[in-house]
Amino acid sequence: MSKFSVLIEHFKQYFDFCGATELEIGFRYGAFSAISIILFLTILILLFRFVFFRKRQIRQIELDGTKGKYVISASAITDLLASKIAEYPEISLLKTKIFPVKSKIQIIMHINYIPQKDAENLKDLIAGLQENAIKVLDDVFGIQNIDSVSVSVSRARSK
Repeated sequence: MSKFSVLIEHFKQYFDFCGATELEIGFRYGAFSAISIILFLTILILLFRFVFFRKRQIRQIELDGTKGKYVISASAITDLLASKIAEYPEISLLKTKIFPVKSKIQIIMHINYIPQKDAENLKDLIAGLQENAIKVLDDVFGIQNIDSVSVSVSRARSK
């Protein structure tokens, strides 16, 4: 007996096909096999995409110095951006994520927005925040390879 016929015998033991003709049993085996193969391939593709193509956050950035390299941690960048955001009374920083984009980095800041009575509109506020973030990262750490600074308003409340 081949391994496939042994597998079919085990399959018959698990599923009772009493009263079914050979044609019905063959159809059920075929349908079960097709569904199993499709599910297996779908899970395999999703697992492959998850392992090889997901965006991974950067934990540290390595930059070239005059006599070697220096490393800046992501938490140092987060702390610096949080201190810069403290200048804006209507914004509080929830979290910062840093992702690699080719040879540059992308920064995503999740903020909490509480509008003030005489505050500027959100679009101008975010544009100023993005420019200040790029400028302060260049001034303090010397990071010039920033692709983009995206701001995600996670929460907004009225005061």
